[in-house]
Formats: sequence, structure tokens, C-alpha cells
Amino acid sequence: MMTCIQQDVLSNYDPMTEEQNMKTSPKQTIVASGCIHVGALTSGVCTALEVLDLTMGCISTSMLVYLGIAITPYQNKQTASKVESAWEECSQALVESMDAMHRKEMARIQRRIMDGVAPYTRHVKTEKERVEGLMRLCDDCQLVVHSTLYALCQDRRIGMNY
Repeated sequence: MMTCIQQDVLSNYDPMTEEQNMKTSPKQTIVASGCIHVGALTSGVCTALEVLDLTMGCISTSMLVYLGIAITPYQNKQTASKVESAWEECSQALVESMDAMHRKEMARIQRRIMDGVAPYTRHVKTEKERVEGLMRLCDDCQLVVHSTLYALCQDRRIGMNY
């Protein structure tokens, strides 16, 4: 049963694709960071050769350096977020599968218990009906006895008045 759940949950998981994604993301980050740093270096060289204004050159070089430095943590955070969401989805699917299995097993166990006590339940029901019939018979007898006693008492009173 557990292997069915694992197979169901992990059927969407492709290790080769996941491995490729994990390798591609850092490579792309390194390439992007390197290109931005090359841009910063070019901007610095242009500023040094006075092709760019000193103020603009320093600002653009500084911005590109900071951007090149900041892109790596940003990409790492995005990759970690993707992995975390994938694990969360997998975990949620596993919990749902386990809950479904639990409900199914509980229903099966309950059905087996009810099937096991069914003969006793039928016996108790039959005995209850028999006892209720006897109680009605006793009530009827008691009613007849009380009415007979009342009638006898009434006859004595009437007989004594003569």
C-alpha cells in the first residue's frame, strides 16, 4: 500500500530533469554575473580613458559591480524557493495520499467489526423483541387482573347493600 502512495506522489518527479535544472540555474547565474562584471570593467576602462564622463562612469561602474554581486544571492534565493515549493507540493500530495489510505483502512476495519458483531446484534434484537412481547403480555394480564379485582370489589359492595 505504501509503495502505491510513494509511486503516486513521486510519479511527477523526474530526477534527470531536476538535476538538469539544478545544474543550469547556477551556470546561468555565473554567466549573467560574469557578463555584468565585464560590463562594469568596460565601463571602468571607458571612464579611465575619458570616453565617459567621470561621474557617469563611476556611477555606472559601481551599479554594474553591485548588480553583478547581487544577482548570485537573488538567483540562489529563487532556486531555493522553487525547490521548497516543489517539496511542499510533494509533501502535500503525500499527506493527502496518506489521509485517503487512512480513511479507506478505517472504513475497512469498521466494516469488518460490524460484520463480526452482526450475529450478536441480530440475537440481541430478537431477544429484545421477545422481551417486549412478554412485557406487553404481562401488561395485558395485569390489566385483566386489576379489572377483575375491581369488578369483584364492586360486586361485594353492591351485595352488601341489599
